[in-house]
Amino acid sequence: MKPILLFDLGDTLVGYYQREEFPPILHEALQGAKQAIQEVGLPTPADREIARRAALENHEARNYRVRPLEQRLLRIFGLGTSETDGVLLLAMCRAFLKPIFAVATVYPDTLPALSTYRKQGYSVGILSNSPWGAPAALWQEELTRHGLSKLCDRAIFCTQVGWRKPAQPMFRLALRRFACRPQDCLFVGDQPKWDILGARRAGMFPVLIDRRGRANESFDPCIRSLPELGEILKRWPTAHFAPTHQGADS
Repeated sequence: MKPILLFDLGDTLVGYYQREEFPPILHEALQGAKQAIQEVGLPTPADREIARRAALENHEARNYRVRPLEQRLLRIFGLGTSETDGVLLLAMCRAFLKPIFAVATVYPDTLPALSTYRKQGYSVGILSNSPWGAPAALWQEELTRHGLSKLCDRAIFCTQVGWRKPAQPMFRLALRRFACRPQDCLFVGDQPKWDILGARRAGMFPVLIDRRGRANESFDPCIRSLPELGEILKRWPTAHFAPTHQGADS
């Protein structure tokens, strides 16, 4: 049986930003959400207050529960549920994500590699966290924009589950959606903690992709590009991975 191929999105299939590059993107994202609110005639706090509240929201839950973007924006802009509806919330989220989507770069090997693996008979899926718990529907649009939807059988984002990787509910949902056993699933991601250890705890075969050459040598297998995954697949199911001594919360 050919394994199911699951991929992380950011820095695995598409490049977005590094942690140190996020502050100016966040500022632009908040300004976009502010404009969306003002366009419907609602008042917004001063920029200094927006920045102060955003700093309090700029973190993820330690237990990996999703903290939805909609709720964060309501708190930052001091809005109540009686003042907003689904249309405004979606507009705020879309405006917030615009500068994040603007910096996206699909890696040159992504579309050709996924196309090749699909032609070889592999099922392909995407399993990804989203920044600030942004809505899955908008990230599905992002996949379509980059031509990834047609090369992917299923895409799962953390907001659909309520938990972020490395929490196990995300991986378990992927297994249910593909109706496969953990040992028949190969997961490729760039984050040792969120992707590799999370997948390993789920019983999947984890492969680290290190496009920037920064990985600890203890991670094995480790690839630098998606076509290199083909060599691992040639050895499937006899391929092995070297254990690490790190842990991940469930």
